[in-house]
Amino acid sequence: MCKSFGVKGKTDKYDPAFNDISIFSQPELYSKFIDYSKQDTRALFNVIIKAQKYYIDNYNVDISSIYSTSTLSLKIFRQKFLNTNIPTMNRNEDTFVRESYYGGATDFYKKHGKKLYYYDVNSLYPYGMLNAMPLDFIKIHEEINDINSFFGFIECIVTTPKDLKIGILPVRDEGKTIFPLGTWKGTYFSEEIKECMKYGYEFKFIKGYEYSKYYLFNDYINHFYNIKKNSIGNERFIAKLNLNTLYGYFGRKLDLIETVNINIDELEHYSVTRVIKSIMQIDDNYVTLLLHSNINTDILSAVNRDIGSLEFKKNQFSFIKSNVAIASAVTSYARIHMIPFKINGDVYYTDTDSIITATKLDDSLLGKDIGFMKDELNGLLIEEAYFLGIKQYEYYYIDKQGNRIEKSVFSGVERDSLSFKEIILLSEGKTITKVINNKFFRSFKNLEVKIKPSVINISIKSTKILQDNNYLPLNIDKLNNEKLNYKLKTFLKKALKSFKMVLKKIKKNK
Repeated sequence: MCKSFGVKGKTDKYDPAFNDISIFSQPELYSKFIDYSKQDTRALFNVIIKAQKYYIDNYNVDISSIYSTSTLSLKIFRQKFLNTNIPTMNRNEDTFVRESYYGGATDFYKKHGKKLYYYDVNSLYPYGMLNAMPLDFIKIHEEINDINSFFGFIECIVTTPKDLKIGILPVRDEGKTIFPLGTWKGTYFSEEIKECMKYGYEFKFIKGYEYSKYYLFNDYINHFYNIKKNSIGNERFIAKLNLNTLYGYFGRKLDLIETVNINIDELEHYSVTRVIKSIMQIDDNYVTLLLHSNINTDILSAVNRDIGSLEFKKNQFSFIKSNVAIASAVTSYARIHMIPFKINGDVYYTDTDSIITATKLDDSLLGKDIGFMKDELNGLLIEEAYFLGIKQYEYYYIDKQGNRIEKSVFSGVERDSLSFKEIILLSEGKTITKVINNKFFRSFKNLEVKIKPSVINISIKSTKILQDNNYLPLNIDKLNNEKLNYKLKTFLKKALKSFKMVLKKIKKNK
């Protein structure tokens, strides 16, 4: 940030000795820590002052009145670019449409490759925002005869092609997003359904929520992308920030959670005045409460109806203005944009807005404009790479000075901290041990935070079957059968255990 805003940054490096609470008993080290902290504070303050002036001069917005970057982007959008009213969704709409709200498409397709290309999309989500957005709710359709004239969200039964090699439609499976083959029920944005139909996906429509179309963000996106494209330093930084943070605001959940630590004597008061989600005991005197900081309007109506008055104080709650249809449409358009790059090339790995492939893209697909691809390695090739799972890969390339540059991404450890040799060991099914030097340990019991080294063992447990260097797509039918069999076995074990206990009691009584 200091570099982007052109202010003086920190002059000293962070000393790991600061992590230990013993610094307070070491005057010299403590003095060094104070000096470092002052540098840190001054640098951040000077950045904020510059940012504040920029936003006031250009957008008449004072950032000291804003609590998040998404709120900042929304305020600029509403003041300078919004030319229509955006409806807020009721709970029924939100519940239906939210099922279609997925993130980016990240997946792995081949284990090992050489001479690969690495491409990245220019501002993928902002590019998705340039499309028509769902705006006004029109009506619920109990049947849909013409998908081409429908715009909105559809609950449906999905069946993939049997010879599917790369999945392009997301499904939630035990908290994870997968792109499987098989048959399942889900809710999706109509434009994503239309795109998947081109590649052999079949859909049986159950119910649809239809919306009007509106190009909501074009002026906003074009304004900030032109700044990003033609600027450097703080202007580029700010433009990029505002491009990437607006859409997520519309996907906020209607239920917000607030955390408070209270004396156990106050628990009775909170239990009759607030909606408590869960209680965690810290010690004999204190508990942590997770509270609903807003309240379901259906519950509110029921309470009014049943008791005729409310014990709840209105100012204790925040009522959320949300439109998940817009957020879902943006992420759907982003996934749609990535589909041809997955299907039409020899792809090894995809992240939300990037691909690693053995196929060189046509020059017509590359450029600086929004939605175009850019070559992440500027003409260089990945010499060799291993892909072991989502966010689990490593590659190396030779830079223009002839140096070997290794890059690793592995969830749970610091980026680029694994060597190529270690990745090869992992790819062979071996376990490696790594030391994480500055790991935070938090304790709710005594409210302590410690920073100390941690030793972790890393191994690969791939969810996909590997066949001739290709990872086969997960089969959701098989996954569901395995879950069903597991539940059945668990039930039978419990039933058998109960039966044996009954027999034992009968014998004892005899």
